[in-house]
Amino acid sequence: MPAHHTPKSSSRQIEIEFTDKPMTPYGGLILLARFFDKLKLRPLLASALPDQRTSPNARPVVEIAMALMAAVACGATRFAHVGRLRWDRVLPSLLRLQRIPSAATLTRYFGAFTQGQVERMAHRFGQWTLDHLPKITRSYTLDLDSSVVTRYGRQQGAKKGYNPKKPGRPSHRPVFAFLAEARILANLWLRSGNTSDVSGAVEFLKETLAKLPPHIQIKALRADSGFHDQKFFRFLEMRGIPYAVYVRMDRRIQRTIAATTNWQPLEDDPYRQYAELSYQARTWDRPRRLVALREQIREGKDNRGKTLFDMTDYTYTAILTNMSLPALDVWRFYNQRADVENRIKELKEDFGADGFCLDSFYGTEAVLRLIGFFYNLITLFKDRVLQNTKPRLKTIRFQILMVAGVLGAAGRYALLRLSASAHPRKRLESLINRIEALDQIQLRCSWEEG
Repeated sequence: MPAHHTPKSSSRQIEIEFTDKPMTPYGGLILLARFFDKLKLRPLLASALPDQRTSPNARPVVEIAMALMAAVACGATRFAHVGRLRWDRVLPSLLRLQRIPSAATLTRYFGAFTQGQVERMAHRFGQWTLDHLPKITRSYTLDLDSSVVTRYGRQQGAKKGYNPKKPGRPSHRPVFAFLAEARILANLWLRSGNTSDVSGAVEFLKETLAKLPPHIQIKALRADSGFHDQKFFRFLEMRGIPYAVYVRMDRRIQRTIAATTNWQPLEDDPYRQYAELSYQARTWDRPRRLVALREQIREGKDNRGKTLFDMTDYTYTAILTNMSLPALDVWRFYNQRADVENRIKELKEDFGADGFCLDSFYGTEAVLRLIGFFYNLITLFKDRVLQNTKPRLKTIRFQILMVAGVLGAAGRYALLRLSASAHPRKRLESLINRIEALDQIQLRCSWEEG
C-alpha cells in the first residue's frame, strides 16, 4: 500500500511508490564513458596499473580505477563515499563494469603499491597525456607550486610542518607542475609534511623536464617564494629557462627594498609604485634582478604583501627574475601564475585530491597520481567535447552528469533513457554527437611549426 505525504505548500496529495526499474541520478556519466572509450582508456589503464594479486575473485584493476574515477566524477572525496555508488544499478552498465568495487577493495589494492609501481604508472600516464595536449603549440609556461594537505591520523609521511590553517597538525606537502596554457598537470610528488618547498626542487624540475618530449619547449617558469633558492636559480640559468620567482621577504631583502628611492608610479593605479634593483644574498655567487612593487595602505583595502620594519604606509612584494622584459611586464607575467592556485583548489575541492588517504605513503601517492590523471582527462573533455576550458568539475557535474536515467532495452540492445526537457536535451544531444564524431587524429596532438 503506497505511503502518503501532504506538502505544506499544497493541498494536493503526492503518492509515494517504489519501482524495481534500474535508475540512476548520474545518467550524464554516459558522456564521460563514451569519451573514455574514444580515448581507448581501458587498454591504457591495463598497461599502467600493476596487478600482483593471486585471488581468483580479485576485481580487475581496470574496474578499480574506472570505479574510483567515476566516484570522483559523482562527488566522492573519501573511499567511504564509493560505497554509495554500489546501490546504483545503472552505473556498472554505463562503465562496462561487472559491479562497483567496495571501498575495502580499493584501499587494499592501492595500499599495496610500491614506489616503483607508482613511478611506472605515473610515467605511463604522463607519456599518454603529453600525446593528447589540448593546445597545438610547442612552447609552454611551467608553473610550480606546493600545497598543504592536513591529515588526521598516523599515515606514513604525515608529519608536523608548515600548516597555516591547522598549525601543529600532521600533513602531507605535495608539489605540482602545470603547463599553464594547456591547464595540464605535468608532474606531481607527494612529500612529507615537514618538507620545505625548496627541498628536492631541482630534482623535481629535472624529472618534470625529462618527461617532456623534444617537441615541447618551456618558454618560462613561474614559482612562489618556496622556490627562492640559489641552487634552483642556477639550474634554471644553466638550462637557459627564463624565470620569475616570488621573493621570500627575509630581513636582508627587506633592508634592500627599504633603501630603494627610484620608485616609479603605475600609470593606471596612483596607489601603486614599482622599482627595479639588483640583489645578492650573502651566499650567492652573483647578484640577480629584482622587481619590487609597493601599494599604499588604505582603509578597507586588503593589500597583498607585507610592511617593512616601521614603514607602515605601504605593503611590499617582489620578484626575482632573469627575464629581459620591462619590469611591469615581468610583474604582469608573474601575476598570471594565480591560475595555478585555482587548479590546485579545483583538485582539492572538486576531485577530492586531499581526501583519499591511506596508511601507506605510496598508496596515497598512487591514488593522488590517478586523480591527477583524471583531472587531465576532464581537461581534455572540456577542450574536445565542451569546447570550453572554464567550467570546473563541480559545474560539469551539476550541468551534465547529474541527469536522471532509466536503463531499459530496445530489442536486443540496452537503452538508457535520459530525463531532459527541450533545451537540456538539445545540449546533451549536441555533446553526444560531438563525442561520436571524434577520431584518433582529433584526439591526439598534431604538432605544427610556429
